[in-house]
Amino acid sequence: MLININFASKDYLLARKVYLALAAAIAVSVMVFFYNLGAYRNSAQKADVFSKQLSVQKKIASEMDSKLAAIEKGVNAADVKAALGEADFANSVIAIRAFSWTTFLNRLEEVVPEGVGIDSITPDFQSLSIGLSGNAVSSDRLIEFINRLTTSKYFEEIPPTFHTNRVLADKDTGKTLQAFGLAIKYSPDGSHTFKSPYANKEGLH
Repeated sequence: MLININFASKDYLLARKVYLALAAAIAVSVMVFFYNLGAYRNSAQKADVFSKQLSVQKKIASEMDSKLAAIEKGVNAADVKAALGEADFANSVIAIRAFSWTTFLNRLEEVVPEGVGIDSITPDFQSLSIGLSGNAVSSDRLIEFINRLTTSKYFEEIPPTFHTNRVLADKDTGKTLQAFGLAIKYSPDGSHTFKSPYANKEGLH
């Protein structure tokens, strides 16, 4: 029969366990250190690359600023103003050519009731704001005209600009007309859905 006797004290066994734990902790710390060292070197390399790229971009921006400043010195302010004026004129011409008078007048004719006459039409071809002025034989006819305008899908914003007054048309008979002036917005694509604020009103004064 083989008998093994361990003469190590409890303190020795405890110290041995502590040493083993410390050795394991040191090994883990060394591994973490080398991992962090590698990550730091990788980050440092990337930061160096970014720093060089940033330096190049700053150099390019500085060169562009210098070129722009040189160009601005050589440009005459009057020439720039004249060029902008020419551009505005060109845009106006394009807008006028794009505006179809035939289509507009046909659509306007559809909403003008009997007893209402249009005397003048003043369009803004860029904003498509249209000024209309004319006469109506009565306020009822004028209201009908406004309602037709505002329920049409081709016209909108009635008012905001609107005025009317009664004028004497014939001194001998005393006949009067309802003169009016209004501003509307023309929608060539027929996108308007606005309803008249004057709808169903009995009269204008």
